[in-house]
Amino acid sequence: MNDLNPSPDFEEKVRHAMKSPDASPEFANRLRNELVRRPVKMKPMIFKPAWALAFMLALMVIVVSAPGLAAALGRVFGYVPEVGLVETTSGLRMLAEPVSATRDGITLTITNVFVYEDRVELKYEVNGIAPENDGWQASDRSTNPTAFCGGVNPGDTYNPEGDARLRLPNGTTLERDYTGKYPQNVFAMQPVYDAAVPSDVTQMTFALKCIPMARLGVLPENWELTFDLATVPAGTVVGEPVIEVPPVIPEEVPASPSTDVVSAPKVTMTLERIVPTDSNTVLYLHFNMENADPSLISIMPRSVYIIDSLGQQIRLIGSFVWQPFEHQVGSSFEFVTESKPASGPLTVVADQVIAYYMPLYTDPPQTTTEEMTFTFDAGENPQYGQKWDLNKTFSIAGYDFEIVSAQAVAFEDLPNRQNFIDGSQGYDYGYQFIVEADPALELIAEMDIHGDEAQCWLTDVNKVETQPLIYTQLCKNGYPKGQVAVTIREMSITLTEDFKVEWKP
Repeated sequence: MNDLNPSPDFEEKVRHAMKSPDASPEFANRLRNELVRRPVKMKPMIFKPAWALAFMLALMVIVVSAPGLAAALGRVFGYVPEVGLVETTSGLRMLAEPVSATRDGITLTITNVFVYEDRVELKYEVNGIAPENDGWQASDRSTNPTAFCGGVNPGDTYNPEGDARLRLPNGTTLERDYTGKYPQNVFAMQPVYDAAVPSDVTQMTFALKCIPMARLGVLPENWELTFDLATVPAGTVVGEPVIEVPPVIPEEVPASPSTDVVSAPKVTMTLERIVPTDSNTVLYLHFNMENADPSLISIMPRSVYIIDSLGQQIRLIGSFVWQPFEHQVGSSFEFVTESKPASGPLTVVADQVIAYYMPLYTDPPQTTTEEMTFTFDAGENPQYGQKWDLNKTFSIAGYDFEIVSAQAVAFEDLPNRQNFIDGSQGYDYGYQFIVEADPALELIAEMDIHGDEAQCWLTDVNKVETQPLIYTQLCKNGYPKGQVAVTIREMSITLTEDFKVEWKP
């Protein structure tokens, strides 16, 4: 459980979903539950959120956690493994040395603390927890989630009992930030505190009611550790030196197949920073789209690799959690090479990218829930196998797609049911939708079935080349009946060309 840390994370997605009066409560709850309590190195998900397929397609891709990635050149940045970029600003303070406490064989260690002018970033880890007491491994993790610290039942609001607090010498208590400003705050064990700490504070106390997702009543609780801070001299590099890559005009490739309806968007990939280390190389990439539709929330590569000076192809692995809401007109990512590349020039290749659009959850929203919702009459007693012709057409960012039909299905009908390691978890009945669009777009539309009584939650997305999309959402208390309302939540298209950029030391 030393690699616990999560969510998701109240990203902009949660903030916008919760503040928008049109946002689906099911959507907000799902994001809140799934993202806020997830470990840093994620275990398999208990529940598959509606965007799970997109996440799995880009499993190795993560948005960089350091705020202000596109900051002006000239600032002093360092790189700290498992933390990311650290900017040495005026008055920066950091953890003087790691602090640990061991109780009943469980060791909690505060590994990093950075006190900036406007926030505190902290990272800790836990060792010694047996699998049966780890809420990400225990056999009852899905059937009894509330047995673990911070665990919640599907649809319930989040539980903050596993959130660490910081206490200053004057008694002031800092609470973890929940606004979505800081991407790394998605991890329970990498919290951020949105507060200006007085410059004379050189000591803090870490307080934790219970270890996130640890079994309650079994493991030690009510932890307190006091740690010292040291001031970082101006101009000092914390960790590994970061090479700022001068702006260049990267190779630009049309980012989407041409269609008769929508012209291909112009997407660019830029290498912004590079960090050679003894064992690997860290790269920071940024994707942007010219004249992007306002509903665009992220541009995300499906897979990325480099070719070094010896011609070796080396895979790039993302370092943090997927944060698609961090950028509305582009996305910044941190990658680490799987092995150490040879010295000399590097060619970075992104093998296809995916553009995500969520018009309901941008700020401001680009449409209304009513415009993104359709209904069909399932009757008072819908039966397995029953089918309804819908032929509902929608358009997002100028891309048209049609919800052709709905069919009553069971968990056994999911094309990707083998991916659900915990089985149906009681979500056995629901509706499967056939979605058609221009095959060249590889368009995926995701949606939510409304109805608190039905408790619709578990989803499956299946897209095979040139074939219509098969989208399924299952429910816990039988088939939703009567006038069933369904809201389109997200749409994505795949831009199939490769993107390349070269770097010469």
